[in-house]
Amino acid sequence: MTPALTEILFALGLGDRLVGVTTYCDWPPEARRIPKVGGYVNPSVEGILALRPDLVLVTPAAGNRDGALAVRRAGVRLEVVEADSVAGTYAAIERVAALCGVPDRGRDLAASLRARVEAALSRVRGLPRVRTLFCLELDPLVAAGPGTLPAEILDLAGGENVAVEGRYPRLGIETVLAAAPEVILAARMDAQAPASSEAAARYWRRWPSIPAVRDGRVFTIDATVALRPGPRVAEAVELVAGILHGAPDGEGGRR
Repeated sequence: MTPALTEILFALGLGDRLVGVTTYCDWPPEARRIPKVGGYVNPSVEGILALRPDLVLVTPAAGNRDGALAVRRAGVRLEVVEADSVAGTYAAIERVAALCGVPDRGRDLAASLRARVEAALSRVRGLPRVRTLFCLELDPLVAAGPGTLPAEILDLAGGENVAVEGRYPRLGIETVLAAAPEVILAARMDAQAPASSEAAARYWRRWPSIPAVRDGRVFTIDATVALRPGPRVAEAVELVAGILHGAPDGEGGRR
């Protein structure tokens, strides 16, 4: 019932056991072919029960509590797996693996991700922090603030978050001008739509005095990588670290 949990199950080699996922479960590509049971916050209880699962996994979210409780009342085993941080991701992987009877796989996968994150952290340790705005929406302008997964990824990657108040604050352009970010990261909600990258570039070109805009350091990155507490969290740290301290080509490349 959560895209990140679907990714965890596939990363554990358990994709063949999945009988249903949400409409937002799109990674890996095989997940798109699995029957859908509604959205992340508005799951279809009837759709879930019709699949006769042995186990339902859910992460708490605004709107999905009633559906999850209805599944449990119907006698189906439902387990709540929380994850909203990098450390929480490791714990979620190990818990899902244990619930599915493959605890060793969970420990191995979590250890592998920890090692990759630590390696990325060691590469940027001691380098100057890069003042960065991580925006999740453009209209209105919404940023990732303290206590969120993207903000933690930014910190691990050697960035200094210019959004300092509120978890997901709405920012006026005057606030961004005053903060003068050296890099702007824009989450691209549809990885297959280059138009979203073009829209971000057009949006920010209106303020050429912002250092990130002036220096051509506005980047778009796949939101499914950067915003999900799942097995691609290490990839997210590596990607952002590369952007901040090396500006790679490709998926996170300069726009």
